[in-house]
Amino acid sequence: MMGIVELRAFGKTDLRVSPFGLGCARIGGIFQSDTKGFLNLLSTARDFGINFFDTADMYSQGESEVLVGKAFRRVRQRVIITSKAGFCLPGRRRFAARLKPILRPLIRAFKLRRSQMSSGARGVLSQNFEPAYLEKAVEGSLRRLRTDYLDLFQLHSPPAEVIARGEWQPALERLKQAGKIRYYGISCDTIEAGHAALKFPEVASLQFLFNLLERTAEDSLLPTARAQGVGVIARECLANGLLVKDASEIDLGNYVRSDEERKLREEQLATIRRQAQEEGRSLMSKALRYAADTDGVSVALVGARNVDQLRGLLRAL
Repeated sequence: MMGIVELRAFGKTDLRVSPFGLGCARIGGIFQSDTKGFLNLLSTARDFGINFFDTADMYSQGESEVLVGKAFRRVRQRVIITSKAGFCLPGRRRFAARLKPILRPLIRAFKLRRSQMSSGARGVLSQNFEPAYLEKAVEGSLRRLRTDYLDLFQLHSPPAEVIARGEWQPALERLKQAGKIRYYGISCDTIEAGHAALKFPEVASLQFLFNLLERTAEDSLLPTARAQGVGVIARECLANGLLVKDASEIDLGNYVRSDEERKLREEQLATIRRQAQEEGRSLMSKALRYAADTDGVSVALVGARNVDQLRGLLRAL
């Protein structure tokens, strides 16, 4: 299989990125028994030409960063590593992270799954975007990633009002001046948060939900980001599997919150499947190309838990 050889500009920065990046939210974790598989996945992604790896300090209680750092410690300058901070892990998750070597064999023995854990057992996430917290978070990420710098550091899903106050910016400027981050951006959960972020000229990137089912940003946010030279990271390009699975495999009740939303999704999916068939390509291919080829998108994130899944995604292209 041919690798991804095209590299793109990332906004006004000097970063050159592959059109697809690997989202590392599922790299590691207490329910995974073999970290070697993740290291193989990361190195295989780079071999295929993916050079953009998106992680966060909270992913797998920091283990995602550890594995990304281990996979690329000898080729650090050949990859672009971005991490995020702003969520605070509850004490029970931090405790579980320290006990992973003990808990993993037990989970395997009793065949437990993530879905069997109650939300109470996982604890409640809080957020902190105070300058001192962000500086400490970056230091922690650098340590876990075994690197001296982050190519890109992002605030992790801050509310629009937090962005607008701008109290976070001096800390990120200090980190940039110290060489610990090259650029900084914001991972947004709402269109309003994205527009708030674009009022800060120093913000180099935005990350937001963007797929064939969620196209609001195409007209409302993407043109402004493109005009300002802001790098755009598209996430959830396959809509958590809705744009991959056959209709018979999907229980829309797990994806919607109302009957109206269910009806909308059914109509959208029927239309998109028909279009893909008329174009002579798979639904997955159509979804991936839309995310990556829309004008203004710098890099589209894909997720994979193993090499076979990654090969399937690349084959669809």
